[in-house]
Amino acid sequence: MRPSATSGVTAQALIRLRSCGTCNDRGVTGAPFTFGPRAILAGAALAACALAPPSAHAEDATSTSTSTSPYHFKATLDLPLVLVSAAGALTAFVPREPAPCMPDCTPPARMLGIDERVLGNYSTGAHSAANVMVFSLLLAPHAVNLVATGGKDGAWFEDLVITGESVLLAQALTQVVKSATDRYAPIVYDPGVPLEERTSADALGSFWSGHTATAFSAATSFAVSYWLRHPRDPWRFVVTAGMESAALCVGLLKIRAGYHYPTDIAAGAAAGIGVGLLVPMLHTTF
Repeated sequence: MRPSATSGVTAQALIRLRSCGTCNDRGVTGAPFTFGPRAILAGAALAACALAPPSAHAEDATSTSTSTSPYHFKATLDLPLVLVSAAGALTAFVPREPAPCMPDCTPPARMLGIDERVLGNYSTGAHSAANVMVFSLLLAPHAVNLVATGGKDGAWFEDLVITGESVLLAQALTQVVKSATDRYAPIVYDPGVPLEERTSADALGSFWSGHTATAFSAATSFAVSYWLRHPRDPWRFVVTAGMESAALCVGLLKIRAGYHYPTDIAAGAAAGIGVGLLVPMLHTTF
């Protein structure tokens, strides 16, 4: 079922920035501007749970709308999807044990050449840029959609919920996989990186990239929604290419930051695209 055209939700977010006055031996001042998995899954939960469209509307109540929506929302689908995803995402709060090799860790003897090439990468600027791009992909397309459509028929709201559920499910899969694997980020093996960063939760759970999975799930789900609502619009190709390219940039920035290997990015992208296709399909099939 669809939310009524008059439904609306006001969301407010407060981001507090904290700076660190320490400098490392590379001349980088301050800790990176960090949004970890907790912030990402909290934002996804806000979109999927707090913004979840009511499914108790009567069928005859929706008949007054002259527009047609490609999506169908039902409590029997959305509630289990949100609850299971939230449960999986909550594994991000499980403490991770520091690498036993600290503070002098050496890379594994067996490592793919493509991954070995990124050892030594480290950039707080790239890390901050990746964080900004992830949240831009989560919010900016829907803000533009709202302005462009004027909120007509609540289509922007439906698309926002689809993206929220996609991101939450992607985060759930990501956190479960991270908990089941023991792969350390490239910066763990770099003695020039501050120990605080080398022992962070992000550094201790490299596979797969949560930022990349989140970015691709948000980008793909929005692109699918655009295609479903505008099947003959030639701009749909531009929208898809732009969204997916931005998501790819997130992954590349995480490699440059030293937090992920290329194989982490590839796996995260595959997971994000898969979820970004699955969630819209579920809401058009069932």
